[in-house]
Amino acid sequence: MNYIAVIGDLIDSKKMPNRPQVQVELEKVLSQVNRDFQEHFASPFTITRGDEFQALFYQTAPIFQILDRIEKAFDQTIFIRFGIGFGVILTDINPKQSIGADGPAYWEARKAIEFVHDNDDYGTTQLAFSAENSTLKLTVNALLASADFIKASWTKSQREILYHLLAENIYEEQFRQKEIAQALNISTSALTKRIKASGLKLYLRNRSAAMNAIRKEQP
Repeated sequence: MNYIAVIGDLIDSKKMPNRPQVQVELEKVLSQVNRDFQEHFASPFTITRGDEFQALFYQTAPIFQILDRIEKAFDQTIFIRFGIGFGVILTDINPKQSIGADGPAYWEARKAIEFVHDNDDYGTTQLAFSAENSTLKLTVNALLASADFIKASWTKSQREILYHLLAENIYEEQFRQKEIAQALNISTSALTKRIKASGLKLYLRNRSAAMNAIRKEQP
């Protein structure tokens, strides 16, 4: 059985003057995500060492929606690297915390986060995917890099659209723009312009395509 392992790491955390506060906030954010998406975890997010955390998901989990939820909580005040690994687990899995389990899923996640450390595409890429299947790895990373490049140029008002979609548990390019415009207190035409300028729908399409490729991979 294949799993998706995720390793997260706060960027430049040792330089933060309010590091203890950030660590407390990170724990709160991860606890909320663990509750909201509990059916998708084989092992929930657990802070493992310093400012690093990890989790193990079932293959069908909405990984990119979950990672965007975590980033949304910090809204550009804290930045996080993510390494995503795909593969089997060779040991017993602890359903209460992500400690002790081992296997290719975690090995690949470690490779992915080390890749992000060394190759950030001029500061726009903060996550990478790794798997033993090189075709899957190349396909998913191309889609993720493209999506990250789109997101890197967003203004605060453009990010707010994604944040509202996440709050409504919407993570696809088809959504009711009139309702979103009303919630953001802007006209539908103004929302349409923001969406077009931001490339939000292409961002969501790429993330969805990446997730679908992972889900279709056979054991």
